[in-house]
Parts: sequence; structure tokens; C-alpha cells
Amino acid sequence: MTESSETEELLFMIKKISLNLSARMELSLKNRDLTGVQVYFLVYILRHHPDGTYLTELYHEIGVSKATLSALIKKLKGKNYLCFLEDPEDIRKKKILPSEKLLKEREGFLQETERMETEILSVLDRQEQIQLKNLEEKLIRQFAEMEQKEKTDRR
Repeated sequence: MTESSETEELLFMIKKISLNLSARMELSLKNRDLTGVQVYFLVYILRHHPDGTYLTELYHEIGVSKATLSALIKKLKGKNYLCFLEDPEDIRKKKILPSEKLLKEREGFLQETERMETEILSVLDRQEQIQLKNLEEKLIRQFAEMEQKEKTDRR
């Protein structure tokens, strides 16, 4: 196998893991009419920002474009899982908050997600989980560097 095809296979496996994770979330929470990405985003909000946050902060933490995040947030607001709180000093700045609906369903979301994460990671011992996390962080840093270089090159 050539190095090029090994690289392609490795990147495809990463994508396959992501797609499987999303599909599992959709199946486990199918009665909520949410995609796996939407569920994981809501779980992220519940775990990391139960008191709310701003689009820019999420952009820096998650690493997807503001346009993608904005579209995701609007869909979830439309499904009554998120709400906005306007900043009285700057009406353009809106805090993103879990809605009453999401707060009511909080335990179900968190328990199901935790159950699934535990089951998926059960095939890895603690050392392998740490190694995987370190490798993921390394790849995320590479994406950030590539994005920064692209922005610099465009100027």
C-alpha cells in the first residue's frame, strides 16, 4: 500500500468514526427529531455552557465556521432547544442559552450520550484513550494552523 493510499484510508477512517457517532446519536435519540450533530452540539452546550455563551466563543472552542455554527444554532432555536438573550448594550450581540425545553430534557440527553460514549470507548484502555486524545488535539492544531495560513495568504 502506498503512503498516499494509507493517508487517504486514515482520513477516511476518521470521517467514518464521525459519521457513525452522529448516526448512533440519531438512533438513540430518534424521537426528538434531531440529527447526531445537533444532539452533540446541545450536549456540548449543556456540559460546557449551561449558563449560555456567545457565537464567537463557540467558534473558537469548536473550530467550525461562524456561518456553520450560526445555521446550526438557528435550526436548534427553531426547534425550541436554544434561545437568545440580547445584550442591552449591543443588540447585535446575543447570548445563546439552553431553552426550557432543553433544560427539561437535560438528563435524558446527558445520560444517553454518556452511555453511548462509554460503550464506544470501552474497546480502548485508559492509555489508548489518552493517546487518541493527544493525536486528535495534534490534528486539530494542524487544522487551525492551515486555516491561519490560508487567511494570511488571502491578504
